[in-house]
Amino acid sequence: MTLKAISAPRIFDGNHYHYNCALVWEENQIASILPIGELPNEIEHQHFPTGLIAPGFIDIQVNGGGDVMFNNDITTLGMATICQAHRKHGTAYLLPTLISSTPENIQHALNATQQAMEESVAGVLGVHLEGPWLNEEKKGAHDANLFYSPTVEQLESFQWPKQGKVLVTAAIENIDRSALLWMKEHQVILSCGHSNAKAAQLPDEKRLLIDGFTHLFNAMSPLEGREPGVVGTALYSDHSWCSIITDGIHVHPQNVMLAHKAKPQGKLLIVTDAMATVGSKTNQFVLDGETIKVVNNKLVNSRGSLAGAHIGMDQSVANVIRWGIDEEEALKMAATYPAQALHCDDLGMLQPHFRAAATILDDDYQSQAVMVDGILYQ
Repeated sequence: MTLKAISAPRIFDGNHYHYNCALVWEENQIASILPIGELPNEIEHQHFPTGLIAPGFIDIQVNGGGDVMFNNDITTLGMATICQAHRKHGTAYLLPTLISSTPENIQHALNATQQAMEESVAGVLGVHLEGPWLNEEKKGAHDANLFYSPTVEQLESFQWPKQGKVLVTAAIENIDRSALLWMKEHQVILSCGHSNAKAAQLPDEKRLLIDGFTHLFNAMSPLEGREPGVVGTALYSDHSWCSIITDGIHVHPQNVMLAHKAKPQGKLLIVTDAMATVGSKTNQFVLDGETIKVVNNKLVNSRGSLAGAHIGMDQSVANVIRWGIDEEEALKMAATYPAQALHCDDLGMLQPHFRAAATILDDDYQSQAVMVDGILYQ
């Protein structure tokens, strides 16, 4: 057993700041935070002269990276490639996200998740199924030909992973409560998204089953004076979290700040919704036979519709800080709150007995290194 340490001018542990201190860990578990001067001489120690060390960022919606779309490479290797690309942007852990696909491909994704967990693929926490149980009126870049409303029998026909987290984004208004209850009973985390529901279509018997809302403001019915829609319901539902894309393109910064004011602390968290172009050499990819390209820093399809995002977690955090959210809160939105949303009790904080996971940022909030399960990636 070997103790190791990293240090920086500041460490944010998820609650408090520590100055000129070191994060000490052993294998894949945090041991302590100590003043640099109190480190044993023999300890393996790396110092970062600028920036800060924060809890490892967790992105619960990542469609691709490193020229790989999960939909096009539904394997543990595809997952590993995506994780590697996003580590360069501060992401320690993520959920590879399958965009609406066939039942066969859903099963491939569930199988790959189980295999990734068994093989401890660095950075994989589980899987996010974004569809195909969505509303055609809010399909975005998804293929509506794949959409359907699952029954309990159809859900039971899948072989679900025994390890890892499963997050499902669905248009809750189109799904029978019995199917929603089945998912909840089987530890599926339910998020409402790509939904055109009116408030009356999300009564309490459904609304209270919703754990979260996917990419707030995008692909959901808007808040209006006489109709709350999904946006109003999301902001009203104190028990549920909302993920939000903070690239400054998908959501106006003022609306990000409005959501931050409206949601209880801990219930607004950052996602990238990133595609294969993060860490890409080509800045384009193919989804369902259609080429998606980066145009003026936006990812668009042939119709000019937004088709995911071209951003990493570090820049997402930098953006919300620039817009007016306190640094401490921004770091929690990228690490602590996603960990809580996924019920990962050993992530999101830099505390003894938590997993050794950290994101090291420079003074401009760009990633310098990422630690995943006690291994430092630079």
